[in-house]
Amino acid sequence: MVCAVLLLPALLLSGCSLFTFDDSDEIVTTDKTVSGDTLARITSHLLDKVPAIRAEKTKLASGNAKVKLALSIIASPEPDYTKNDPDYRYHAEYYWVYVSYRTKDRLEKYDTYLVHKDLADIYRCDTEADTFVKVG
Repeated sequence: MVCAVLLLPALLLSGCSLFTFDDSDEIVTTDKTVSGDTLARITSHLLDKVPAIRAEKTKLASGNAKVKLALSIIASPEPDYTKNDPDYRYHAEYYWVYVSYRTKDRLEKYDTYLVHKDLADIYRCDTEADTFVKVG
């Protein structure tokens, strides 16, 4: 019994873990106003209309690397958003979906997509140009 108690910390310190990295997709919401049905509807639509998301996971996973694709709705449409803001439409009518690709040790890549509440269109945030690019 004492050996087992001493062995566990040694295994953890040596980098050996009882938990293995799971590379299955993870779909969640950080916006608590989003129901499970809405989460499924928005993320399924995004994955169906933007095949580049899954293609990027495949590309990053080349060479036997395990990559977890995670999608999270971080904001839902806010109709009361400040109307004089130039990005009003994007905040008032779109779900903001954070898409990330992680390996066991680090974040490999991320993007933010906007999905219209009626699924009419999808935009990707281009942070370098500080603009939204229509996709899908």
